[in-house]
Amino acid sequence: MSKGALILFTRITVPGRVKTRLMPFLSGAECAALQKAMTLDTAHTLSSLDRELFIFYSDEGPVGLLDGLPEKAHLYPQDGADLGERMHNALDTVLALGHKNCLLLGSDLPLLDAEDVEKAGRMLGENDIVFCPSTDGGYWLVGMHTPFRPVFQGQRYGTGSVLTDAMACCAAHGLRVGLGPVRRDLDTPEDLAWLQAVKAANPQAKGRVMDWLQAWKAGR
Repeated sequence: MSKGALILFTRITVPGRVKTRLMPFLSGAECAALQKAMTLDTAHTLSSLDRELFIFYSDEGPVGLLDGLPEKAHLYPQDGADLGERMHNALDTVLALGHKNCLLLGSDLPLLDAEDVEKAGRMLGENDIVFCPSTDGGYWLVGMHTPFRPVFQGQRYGTGSVLTDAMACCAAHGLRVGLGPVRRDLDTPEDLAWLQAVKAANPQAKGRVMDWLQAWKAGR
């Protein structure tokens, strides 16, 4: 099998368990609805690419809360004691199926562009590993040809040094690293205000997240 793969990391949208950094600015139900809208938008964008799509989900709750995902997606529960271990295990699982490489990304990207993901895939063809930085100091995508556990070990996820630490780890192991497009995650009330500004500047912007935003503003 030579086709590349995609892994989307997400969570089952249980109110009060997802997007908690937006609470109490948003209610638990509003956070869950936003998380589901972002997951579905991201998943359907990824399903348009010529890569096999795997969705790894975490948290307890009815898997039915993932309804609406692309039929072509393969669903797996996440496995591991922390985020780094879960990402490594997911990449290990998918790459063991024989894919030539794999790109893993999260579901907190309300404005994901398929071309950004394709660009990361092209960069991976010339590097051992590729990261797409996020504006908070982390990364929204990581891609590799073979599982590389050290880059996920000892990381302080949720801090502004995640990408810097990962780059240092790769340099210490002599890996060639490519950096893809910088994009903004949606995690905080400030990020939500940014998304509102984007919508105001682009009133024709479409998607489930934009529909959620419009309905949320109308209900305030």
